[in-house]
Amino acid sequence: MIASAPNLDGGPRSDQTRSRPLPVLRGRLLSAVANVTHGITRRVPGLGLADGNIGYGPPRDQADAWEMRLQWSAAIGVDPDTLATAGQVHGASVLRVAATDAGRGASPGSGRIGLGDALITDEPGVALLALFADCLPIILVDPARPAVAVAHAGWRGTVADVAGAVVGAMAAAFGSDPNRLLAFLGPAIGPCCYEVGDDVTSAWRDRAGSVAGPALRQAEDVTTFDLRTANEVLLMRAGLRHDHIETSPVCTRCAGEAWFSLRGQGPLTGRFGAIIALAR
Repeated sequence: MIASAPNLDGGPRSDQTRSRPLPVLRGRLLSAVANVTHGITRRVPGLGLADGNIGYGPPRDQADAWEMRLQWSAAIGVDPDTLATAGQVHGASVLRVAATDAGRGASPGSGRIGLGDALITDEPGVALLALFADCLPIILVDPARPAVAVAHAGWRGTVADVAGAVVGAMAAAFGSDPNRLLAFLGPAIGPCCYEVGDDVTSAWRDRAGSVAGPALRQAEDVTTFDLRTANEVLLMRAGLRHDHIETSPVCTRCAGEAWFSLRGQGPLTGRFGAIIALAR
């Protein structure tokens, strides 16, 4: 491993929005791979009508959300008309994305490609997008094929082993060797802020067995869950090398000014996105 207030739409859009440089987060390991473009958006107070939110969930202004996707896509270096998204359901389903799926779920009303929490592709010309507000972004690259993936891992997806599912899907679809895969785990709610109940701890212990302990922390009567550590465990169990996993230390709740956080800002908060694409 390499180690606020609810976000409601409203208010005037700044005239400087389009010329403003955007703080895209990128992983070091993935950035070193040729012909792969990736980035994670974030919350930027004053950007557009909703602080840079790229989600379409209500009460979102759809036109502004598309404008944010245009701007973040330009900053990352992908064509916004090639974005492909799924309806995220907090599970472990993996969808293979073809070049003909480019644009499905990109603009308002374009129709997502299906339901699932992980997307994989080995085709250039389509940019995979998943949305987050405390859940963990997992971005994967097979530099040899090449092929890429993005996964959304909250506690339900984690205990369902979406991390292992996406690695297995890349192996089955593309012949990817897990030993050569590179991973970037982005900002998520940290164990400092993620209190969980017995349902989560029991499900995680059932999934992880003897290696469940490091992802759980106990302080008096409170148990917290470490999504990053848990998914590192699952990725390594699926065959990834320890030094091929880079992890952001950012807690989205603690750093709420720069990240959307469901627990920190409530159900009306926005979404940041993880995007990855193969160059044409």
